[in-house]
Amino acid sequence: MRKKLLKFSACQAIIGAFVFLIDYLFFHFVTDNGISFTWQPEAGKPFVADLIGIFGTLFLFGAVVSLLAAFIFFDKKESEENQ
Repeated sequence: MRKKLLKFSACQAIIGAFVFLIDYLFFHFVTDNGISFTWQPEAGKPFVADLIGIFGTLFLFGAVVSLLAAFIFFDKKESEENQ
């Protein structure tokens, strides 16, 4: 079970990082007129960019909780014995 939680934590961290990348692109390249190929210093759609950032934060929070659960509730020795 510990290995599954560690894999789950890694997957959530990767998805969270990907969502933050999307949030960065959305923050700096989406304007009121659509997608722009020039970097904008201010967000064209700040509320939507904020919601995407919160979504990424939830993934990273889930990754940390899964990682802590793997280390706190499951011993490494028990997972080796079950295999």
